Amino acid sequence: MSVIDEDDKPTVQLDLKALRNKQLKQEEELASIASDLEFRAGSSSPKRPHHASTHKKPNPYPVKKSKHPIVVLFDFESTFFGKALAAFPKGYHYEVCSSLGELNKLLKQKPALVVFNYDVNPKAVNQLTTQIKQKCPDTLTVIMATSISEKKAKVHAATPAGAHGYYQFPLIAEKIEGEFQRILIVKSIAA
Repeated sequence: MSVIDEDDKPTVQLDLKALRNKQLKQEEELASIASDLEFRAGSSSPKRPHHASTHKKPNPYPVKKSKHPIVVLFDFESTFFGKALAAFPKGYHYEVCSSLGELNKLLKQKPALVVFNYDVNPKAVNQLTTQIKQKCPDTLTVIMATSISEKKAKVHAATPAGAHGYYQFPLIAEKIEGEFQRILIVKSIAA
């Protein structure tokens, strides 16, 4: 009987194919969930929930009566927007949500401006922006990303998943306000 030295034991090998398959399966499940969403523009009783977001802190930007839509920061598979809420411009009513069910509920209540972090899950963002454009025509979408040039934004905007606005990180309240206002002005001119 021989004694096996610690250095002679077999090492653990990652099965990259299995990991890729697992990721593909998760993406397919997300696609399935996203395709089953039933977004509805408007509602017969446009009531706002008292606090529909998963963000535990009270809204630091209370809005009196505003002509601005609700700004939904969709934190799918992330906590980025919940942590960065203070970097957004004041004067808007923000809702941070992290599930498709919450997003669906918010979009049924009132047209909104939905902000996505493209870096977290581009496929999910593309699927959701496509569905929102089809099923909630009064809802505006903004895609935020780390590297999105004007050229890339124009190309993406021309696709079925194209958003109404694009913003490149880092978050700067004045620049975000400018993009929100640009989108709202374009929308009001088109209406």
